[in-house]
Amino acid sequence: MFERRVLGVDPGLARLGLAVVQGTGRKAELIWAGAVATAIGSQESERLRHLALAVREAISVHRPASMAVERVAWNKNHVSALTVARATGAIMVVAADAGLPVTEYGPNEVKIAVTGMGNADKQQVRRALVKVHGLKQVPVQADAADAVAVALTHLVGARMRDLARSGSR
Repeated sequence: MFERRVLGVDPGLARLGLAVVQGTGRKAELIWAGAVATAIGSQESERLRHLALAVREAISVHRPASMAVERVAWNKNHVSALTVARATGAIMVVAADAGLPVTEYGPNEVKIAVTGMGNADKQQVRRALVKVHGLKQVPVQADAADAVAVALTHLVGARMRDLARSGSR
């Protein structure tokens, strides 16, 4: 059976997007979304600890069955990608401690799952979350909205994986 409550994460060291989406992939509901900012100029280890605590709290409060994380895009700024990769690692450790399976999705996978277009911009993704998928109160803040899209991508994919498993029996 596929997961019905997913914690979506848009990782970043400066700001981390988090969202909890519940549903079946066909019909989904946004439970909660927000962004966590870290203090610029703080030690990187302290910033990572702050992110880990925020994810741990989201897991404790919302009790997701799984976590979906947007995969780092290495083709851009490599220094920035390295800090995002470190944030992703810290988040994955928290998920493992909580016993949650983690699935990563590339930015294009998320855009295609939500809008049907791999080249969609952030506004098109947000609009599709609201108008196509019927999610209410999608945040305007980009990192939080991206986390909603990642969680929804996982729900849609989980439904497909479940259908494939049931068809192969």
